[in-house]
Amino acid sequence: MPATVNSDAVPKGVRYLHVPAKNAQGYLPVQTFYTPYLCTTVIGERDLVKAAKIRVKDIESDSITKHKDAGTFTYHVKYCKNTSKYVIIHGILINDKCYTGALIPPDLSPSDPKATPATSSILALESDPEFAEMKQVLVMEVLWNGRLWSMMDAMDPL
Repeated sequence: MPATVNSDAVPKGVRYLHVPAKNAQGYLPVQTFYTPYLCTTVIGERDLVKAAKIRVKDIESDSITKHKDAGTFTYHVKYCKNTSKYVIIHGILINDKCYTGALIPPDLSPSDPKATPATSSILALESDPEFAEMKQVLVMEVLWNGRLWSMMDAMDPL
């Protein structure tokens, strides 16, 4: 099946990416298809509903609200049976098109048979010295910034 109209790009694989969402997990695991011929991930509204495990007949309403002045959008699905299953996704607008926050690849356990350095942060740390060094730099930066804020809070009498 072609990936887009008038395209000969055929999916080479299927995986799940996590779309940041306002729910208990903080994301929705959305099925995506990979082909080296497309440089972006296209996600349909039905894929988001499917990831939330909501049956289409149980949807009260769904909407995309574009906040053009702010350059953002909100996708909202109301589930007629349970408000805790509402799907709410925020993102940005670029040329009036909706883009979610950065997709979050799953972080598999190194013992998972599907784990590779691209899907497991532990394997990436073990196999890529540059990645391990960057992680150390980021950890030190977070610690340093935390200490600065703590010192500033201690000096502030309010």
